[in-house]
Amino acid sequence: MAIITLTTDFGLKDHFVAVLKGSIYSELPDAKIVDISHDIMPFNIQECAYILSNSYKSFPKGTIHIVGVDSEETPDNKHVVALVNGHYFISANTGVIGLITSEMTPDKVVEINLPDSIANSFPVLNVFIQVACHIARGGTLEIVGKQKMVKRLLVVLSILITMVMSLLIFVKTCLMLTVKTEIIHY
Repeated sequence: MAIITLTTDFGLKDHFVAVLKGSIYSELPDAKIVDISHDIMPFNIQECAYILSNSYKSFPKGTIHIVGVDSEETPDNKHVVALVNGHYFISANTGVIGLITSEMTPDKVVEINLPDSIANSFPVLNVFIQVACHIARGGTLEIVGKQKMVKRLLVVLSILITMVMSLLIFVKTCLMLTVKTEIIHY
């Protein structure tokens, strides 16, 4: 049975993580579920990417990683599954996969299109878990949706995010130097 990992910004104070695990166990009683983290800062895809990029390589190929950070589907952030170096990442297309794969190109990226999925505010449960269980049972990505030509888009998006983050750090450093200089003059 495949390993399914969970990385979310849900925290552990309420029922959300338990609902995810219960749903997986209901479909796959022998599933192996690993909590990578549920303490990601809300909507912080950079933190999520950092934690996942430093942990996913320790798991065996075939592991399915559910990314529940900023997971709501929007016209710009469709739900996707990316096959990267033998690992499956299920996420909204927020750039988190691009950040994780900044040094490599995904083998395949599929935009999720489940005909029976429920459109609501808990896509990790209603979409990502269904897709993860399908893959864990040996299902193919072609059943989940259509392959997208977003490999280059993910790479470009990750480069842009990195550039913006570098610019923000530079501006912050300049502001700190300016403040220190003003303090010294007084």
